[in-house]
Amino acid sequence: MERRIVLPGELVAEGNYRLGDGVYREGNKIYSSLLGLLDEKKGFIRVIPFTRKYIPKAGDFVIGKIIDIQFASWEVDINSPYRAILNVEDFREDLKPGQVDLSKFLSIGDVIFAVVKEITPSRRIYLSMRMNNSTVLRRGRLVEVTPSKIPRVIGKKKSMLLMIKREIGIKILVGQNGRIWLDGTQDKINLAVKVLRKIEKEAHTSGLTDRVKEMIRRERDRK
Repeated sequence: MERRIVLPGELVAEGNYRLGDGVYREGNKIYSSLLGLLDEKKGFIRVIPFTRKYIPKAGDFVIGKIIDIQFASWEVDINSPYRAILNVEDFREDLKPGQVDLSKFLSIGDVIFAVVKEITPSRRIYLSMRMNNSTVLRRGRLVEVTPSKIPRVIGKKKSMLLMIKREIGIKILVGQNGRIWLDGTQDKINLAVKVLRKIEKEAHTSGLTDRVKEMIRRERDRK
């Protein structure tokens, strides 16, 4: 079913649906509670907001910026209402709190690709860089998109992301928090940014992967 734009208070369905985020029921009728895209399938209905802050979940990969250094941890901005903590033991097993100057490993302003390890009931967010693909991003360019559009950037079974990498010939890391890291020549990075803006703008439409591929090939042929 083609997704359509709905408004707050708009009647979106009637009947026995399971409700997701962004909708509410009054009797037999279901209404949208926000501006976004109606997503209805197999008896389930929700509205995906156009804009929203990233709300972390355990297991999410995120791109974060170091904003403070404590005695045994780093404080990390992950584009969320909640700041995150990277403890020294979750950075490297051989480092012990108080035995080293943490700024020699990660300084304020450094950018990292890490996983959300744990979220406490009080909304303390803990990260880990002990996963194989976690890394410090020393070069390249960081781009931000609306976090709710990240699934469209990735695509089903990573179809969109793999196509972009293949067609442009660029390295990409995608954070669930709306941050995307690009590494390649300046021309390739600039093209990737144009592609990401197109996806962000047209995320609610069908046939987007094919249109993005056509755009990339058209831009390449101009050079």
